[in-house]
Amino acid sequence: MMEIGSEYHINLSDIEVSNNNIYMLLKDYNTFFTAFGRTAIHLLYQYLSEKQDGHQVKVLLPTYICDSVLTVFPRKNIVFYDLKEGFEIDECSVAKLIVTGHFDGGIFYLMHYFGKITPFESLEKLRRLCKDHQITILEDTTHSIFTSPCTIGDFCLASLRKWMAIPEGGVVYSKNPLPEEWGDLPHAHSSHKIEAMMLKSLFLGHAKPYIDFEENEFVNDTYRIMFVNEERKIGKEIQGISDLSAFLIMCQDVEQIMDARRRNYQYLSRRLQKQGIFLYSEKQNQSVKEFVPFTAVFLLDEREDRDSFRDYLGKHKIYCAVHWPIRDDVQLIHPNVKRWTRQIISLPIDQRYGIKEMDYLADKVISYFKGSNYAENINN
Repeated sequence: MMEIGSEYHINLSDIEVSNNNIYMLLKDYNTFFTAFGRTAIHLLYQYLSEKQDGHQVKVLLPTYICDSVLTVFPRKNIVFYDLKEGFEIDECSVAKLIVTGHFDGGIFYLMHYFGKITPFESLEKLRRLCKDHQITILEDTTHSIFTSPCTIGDFCLASLRKWMAIPEGGVVYSKNPLPEEWGDLPHAHSSHKIEAMMLKSLFLGHAKPYIDFEENEFVNDTYRIMFVNEERKIGKEIQGISDLSAFLIMCQDVEQIMDARRRNYQYLSRRLQKQGIFLYSEKQNQSVKEFVPFTAVFLLDEREDRDSFRDYLGKHKIYCAVHWPIRDDVQLIHPNVKRWTRQIISLPIDQRYGIKEMDYLADKVISYFKGSNYAENINN
């Protein structure tokens, strides 16, 4: 069964503990593993507000950010800074907001996008600016934890379930001490998502006794409904990671994850380039040896319909995420954000796949644009 993208599947009979897991990657940091990435944000915001005599502090957020981050903070305390082409931070935007007093202290929320790290020169300027104005840097490494676990963040956080086959899981980590009372928080109960992940594995034929289920649309529909229902249940409960997910992340080899994603990205990129099709900001990206891609970001030409392209891939069982469908008018007044939310699609290149799957993905992308007069201009 050839299916690419969508939620992770898992076969519990195949797993074993790895010596190169996430615990080893973060061994030099103080860590607390949470139920979800947004749980990590909640905890940090609550902790940093308590340090300010319980007053909810302001947060300087990038204009391009998902709803799950926005909903954590009180809207009246959010100030947005702008981003330039290639998701790079507009340093002038940040400096102007701070120097003019539009943002008068609190949290600077630093986000790296799709595995690429913000250039060092920019990071150093931002670090000095925040230090001079006593601003805490909260670094979201959800997209970049395997490229660099931390750059300038006073505190870092990541949603781990975006990278690996676990039903839930996030992490807060820092060289600074973390509150001891977090250790008293209850652990989450593992969600029914694990059942959906197992059911998907059966549907894909990874468990031989169930290979006959390959064409069973009932099984297909069932696990998809389960995934959707479990996502809707995610709330604001402040809980630690479930015991099951805590074990499962011990079984994820981060070196294998990193190597597979680099290999898949590089191979897909070469296949597409031969047809004059380029991944977004490819010419600006660091060497493939220096960053671990979260996804292969594709920006369609404004004359193309992103949703039609996504539907086409879906009909061929290639399921692509959109990072992100921004709906907030304040964010959409920024031209880059408006363009990205309408034209970006994330092509899956994660560790579940190899050359065979990347060939299939490349073939379908190329066939969609075949015959276009301006294919060579796409994503340049």
